[in-house]
Amino acid sequence: MLLAFGVQLALAVPLGILDVLCERVLHRPSPELERQPLIIGCINLVAIGVPIALGLHLNRLSFRRAFPFGRVTVRQVVGVALMVLGASILLSEVDNVFRALLPPPQWLLKVFKELFFAQDKLLSRILLLVIIAPVTEELLFRGIILRGLLSRHRPALALVLTALLFGLLHANPWQFLSAFALGIVFGWFYLRAGSVGLCILAHAIANGLSMVATFVPWNIPGMTGTPDATVVEFQPWWLDLPGLGVLLAGVWVFCLATPPEQEALPPPIPPVIKDYP
Repeated sequence: MLLAFGVQLALAVPLGILDVLCERVLHRPSPELERQPLIIGCINLVAIGVPIALGLHLNRLSFRRAFPFGRVTVRQVVGVALMVLGASILLSEVDNVFRALLPPPQWLLKVFKELFFAQDKLLSRILLLVIIAPVTEELLFRGIILRGLLSRHRPALALVLTALLFGLLHANPWQFLSAFALGIVFGWFYLRAGSVGLCILAHAIANGLSMVATFVPWNIPGMTGTPDATVVEFQPWWLDLPGLGVLLAGVWVFCLATPPEQEALPPPIPPVIKDYP
């Protein structure tokens, strides 16, 4: 985690300095390089790719052995889609409550608006949020961290610790709760099905739903609403209640579609601390 943060800072800080130089020294509009989706995607690839490569090296694992994709069935995909949809609806309401209690700063609102509500750069935002982020983050958290923790701790503890780190990666309290909850869901998918590919799919669906909500042509209070996130609205009951029902239906379908956890888990990564005193 520290390595990922360090690489992100090392790559993002020079871009921020260039933005300031353009605005203050050259007296030109700031290009906001550190907020361009494609640039963020490249930084993400490097910053998370380095810890993944280090994890593979320390554990002496090949990519294929470290990241089991396994066989994914249609029923599993349906269960995943339903669970992520229901969880996204409920977590949207959780975010509304949290923002009402603790309003986010303006700079963070600007970042969210540019990533999710901007009408331009749609393809680059899809590439970042639906492809790059799910692949890199799931390979690191479910493929390296969770699987490594499973060799040292009970599955429940390993799942919670991984989700906690996943929430901390987002580096702000306004995303922590949702990221932590989704980290629990993604980790449970891994424990049940033993497939990193299924976790990547779930992550992509979750991020894709966040983008789709910004393009819905009608206003759903608290869900689509206005890009001005300073205005806090709560979702109607007719949205939250079906969201809970969809979530529970997804749990039921996914349980039917997956074997018991003990049979689905991939072989844990053996501890390597003794080899690296």
